Amino acid sequence: MDHATRALRDREPPSTQRLIDHVTACVRDEMWLGPLLPLDDPTFTLQITERAASAALRRAADEVPGVTAASCRLARADLSTGVHVSMTLTVGLDRPLPETAGLVRRSVVDTSGQTLGMAVTAVDIRVIDAHPTSL
Repeated sequence: MDHATRALRDREPPSTQRLIDHVTACVRDEMWLGPLLPLDDPTFTLQITERAASAALRRAADEVPGVTAASCRLARADLSTGVHVSMTLTVGLDRPLPETAGLVRRSVVDTSGQTLGMAVTAVDIRVIDAHPTSL
């Protein structure tokens, strides 16, 4: 430990500019918005971050009784305004899985169109856990 401490003391102290550059880079990393997705806008100028859209669509899936969204990934489906949604869910077994998936798809498409103004071309659903519903 003494050797390491002496070695650090002997090093040249960091420059103020290097410290400023490091802090600036950290702040930029924190503020990075992530991928932007198009909204269904005729001017093609409105966009939303994937993180914000994903959070809204996970909430839409969670509104279906017995469903919890584990993940939601979004990607451009085409060069214009289409978005492809991929979700993983845990679901209750109080109704058939195809019916639950249909309810989630409907909720996601309605929220994306009416609330976000985003055109969804497909909603892929993967059920990763099923649990009995309590009475």
